[in-house]
Amino acid sequence: MMHGQVWQNEDPTGWFMSEKLDGFRAFWDGSKLYSRNGNIISSVPEEFTRLFPQDVCLDGELWVGYDQYNTLASIIRKTAPQEEAYEMWKEVKFNVFDAPMHSGTYIERHSFASESISNCGPNICMIPIICCTGFTHLHATLDQIKSKKGKNVLTPCADITFR
Repeated sequence: MMHGQVWQNEDPTGWFMSEKLDGFRAFWDGSKLYSRNGNIISSVPEEFTRLFPQDVCLDGELWVGYDQYNTLASIIRKTAPQEEAYEMWKEVKFNVFDAPMHSGTYIERHSFASESISNCGPNICMIPIICCTGFTHLHATLDQIKSKKGKNVLTPCADITFR
């Protein structure tokens, strides 16, 4: 998993921006969800991931909504029978931002991930990205995110490859 770095005031023109959700980082390996530390998230009911792609690794964020991290943490920590667990997990979404095992640049991986989850049901979605036109655009995007009680903006480098 890639981890964020603090922006050093470089010119962001041409960078891609996405919203940093205040959720729980998760990695889908094609069969299970893992925490950023590599632990299986055992409270996830099978029904939640039933429609997720079985042959694609995805990096993303489990998220319930703005200012709802404690609610999400409570859902993740609870162990319950499958049917009861799914009721709790209905409000959770797996918000994908990368397909790190797919070869190519970030933009190519993001596009691949988007195509891979297009028919995977309501529990999974893509975090949209936009191209930054400069400092003003970056700050305006951050202000918009913060006005919704959002956390931050991410600027993944478009030409980074993992291999």
